Amino acid sequence: MDGPTNRKDAADEPPPDRSNRAPKPLPAHLDPRGSRGRQSTAPAAAPTPSIRPTTVPADPPRRRRRRRRRILSWIAVITSVAVLATVGAGYALINHYDRNLNRIEVFGAGERPEPAPRDAKNILIVGSDSRGDDPDAEFQGTGKDFVAGQRSDVIILAHLYGGNDKAQLVSFPRDLFVSIPEHVAPDSGKRVPAREDRINAAFSLGGPPLLIETIEKLTDLRIDNYLQIDFAGFQSMVNTLGGVEVCLSKPAKDAESGIDLPAGRSVVQGEQALAFVRQRNGLPRGDLDRIARQQQFIGAIVRKTLSAGTLLNPLKLNGVISAATDSVQIDRDLSFGELRDLALRFRSFDAGGVIFVTVPVGKDTRIQGKAVIPLDDRKAAELFDQLDRDIPPGVPLAPPGAEPGQRLVVAPGSVRVKVSNGAGVQGLGRRAYDDLAAVGFQLVGEPGNRAGSADQTVVFHGPDKADSARTLVAALPGATAKLDPSLTRTLEVVVGSRYAGAEPVTVSGAPPPAAPAPEVKTAAQDPCAT
Repeated sequence: MDGPTNRKDAADEPPPDRSNRAPKPLPAHLDPRGSRGRQSTAPAAAPTPSIRPTTVPADPPRRRRRRRRRILSWIAVITSVAVLATVGAGYALINHYDRNLNRIEVFGAGERPEPAPRDAKNILIVGSDSRGDDPDAEFQGTGKDFVAGQRSDVIILAHLYGGNDKAQLVSFPRDLFVSIPEHVAPDSGKRVPAREDRINAAFSLGGPPLLIETIEKLTDLRIDNYLQIDFAGFQSMVNTLGGVEVCLSKPAKDAESGIDLPAGRSVVQGEQALAFVRQRNGLPRGDLDRIARQQQFIGAIVRKTLSAGTLLNPLKLNGVISAATDSVQIDRDLSFGELRDLALRFRSFDAGGVIFVTVPVGKDTRIQGKAVIPLDDRKAAELFDQLDRDIPPGVPLAPPGAEPGQRLVVAPGSVRVKVSNGAGVQGLGRRAYDDLAAVGFQLVGEPGNRAGSADQTVVFHGPDKADSARTLVAALPGATAKLDPSLTRTLEVVVGSRYAGAEPVTVSGAPPPAAPAPEVKTAAQDPCAT
């Protein structure tokens, strides 16, 4: 499909007769000129009412265009994340497209992880090759073999950070070896015991509910929402967008996926777009290289959707969103209000804020006669912990607090401290403020108050201030340290009722050299330039 077909090109239309009537206005949500485009200029026609109250002046055109682009820019993120599922358009269009979405039940009633902090969200994205048992019932794409049932060709956990306009997309290889929980088989109603298998089997055996439960138990991260799109929806969206540019380091030709592309840049749509993201035969790292292809494709979609040629072309934009909402399935709990909140939340997203990572894995192996990819438990635990604490990528994780015998490397004079009274004891905050100043810490502002009646003193610190927190904890007997990702340069001490004063501390040695920040891969990067 190449987009909407029930529409004539402008070149085929006879010139409109403007002598006796005003031109027919576009619908309000499609008119790229805002309220200006809905006002008639023909003297014989009654003016079209503006959607703005007459008492509010219209924004300047440039400011209005900037706002419209910000509000719509979030579409690229949600659309591409699902390879390529979307949940709506801008704020003004959500109500229309909300009615197109197919909602399904995906969450079970068992015990689940705690919600993410700071209003962060975790959205599970699945690209499915659902076909049923009939080769003609669902779109299969190009390939020589038909497989009954459904598989999750794409599994991505999208973490939307609570403190900034960024999203990290975590890809799971379909052959990742995991523990699949005990469950009830949807076809027979029989209870199936827990088993070790590929993560793709969870979706095949129990659909979205079992896949969600498997990933929640693997990561200890709560899945807030679910999006799923099949091959037909993927192809339709890319076609409506007019294709996207991809890059290959060498030619690719494979009968299994149907790919046939030269080296270098190519604009792909239709079957070749689908083949580009599905191929794994002939790739040196198999599933991992396919994930790299999928991440490259998502980046291309983000860049193209955020381009002026799409955002400022209402017909193209409307076609992309319509194709997406006609094909996507979402969880039943994702309400209209949450769609609206997502639109507002992503109003300032850009391609550099979409960050890609793959779950850390070990070397391919064979278990129970199957080729599988084992998890790198240590590195994966670090990644899941960073997501659980809502810490952006590129920020090194440090142990939160002083350990016995660990040397202090940051002098008190280099530690900025804000003091709050958390005990409800009058004058306690001022006392701690004066004590800390006396032993050399930098005090910021005046003592404040926190509601409650805490007994223990807590030092809150940002992700890169653990060394400073150790110095401060050492000066406050009985205090503990706690990470607060929203803090930057300044630490906050919340004084408890057991506060016993501040002591001088001894600093020995310089801080160890900072480890180089890990490379961050984003949708803004050009794959042919690297």
